[in-house]
Amino acid sequence: MSDETDLARVDPERLSTQLGTIVREIHSALKTISALSGPLVSAQATLPGATESLSEVSSMTEEASQSILTLIEEQIDLQRKMEALLHKETLTPTDLSHLESYLSLDQQSTLRVMGALGFQDLVQQNLKKIGQSIQIVENKLLEVLMLLHWEKGSGEESEGKKLLGELYKAKVGDPTRQRLVDEILREYGV
Repeated sequence: MSDETDLARVDPERLSTQLGTIVREIHSALKTISALSGPLVSAQATLPGATESLSEVSSMTEEASQSILTLIEEQIDLQRKMEALLHKETLTPTDLSHLESYLSLDQQSTLRVMGALGFQDLVQQNLKKIGQSIQIVENKLLEVLMLLHWEKGSGEESEGKKLLGELYKAKVGDPTRQRLVDEILREYGV
């Protein structure tokens, strides 16, 4: 009987208002989560590519460095042999033949060093991809920031949205890009 007495005291109108408020809050939370999922999924999809590219850059750099060091050690050894021959008082035809052979090997080694340095172009391309991936993630995270600080009832475009539009147009390495990021963060109080 206690339950029946408690139910009799409940104001149906007040209960209906409270339930309506809860439903609106749940609807608003679901709407915000839905709006956030797009930029977050997009940012998340970009990160594995950046991680893979960083791994490739690391591998290329390590391989090239090792190759270059090995080639330079070979060149130093050849140069010592040539120096030893040149310090002889008289050079025999065999010595001259060895000297020519060492010089040829040294030149070939120099060309291989130059070839090994070609990795820098690939590294530059991968670093550019990584920069673009990070830019995408940054843009998406700024979108999330804007969605979290959405001005309710504002029909006009906020300053943050205008700045985000400019940010999307700015390229990696553009000096104005950091200024735009700073302005967006300031606009949203971060």
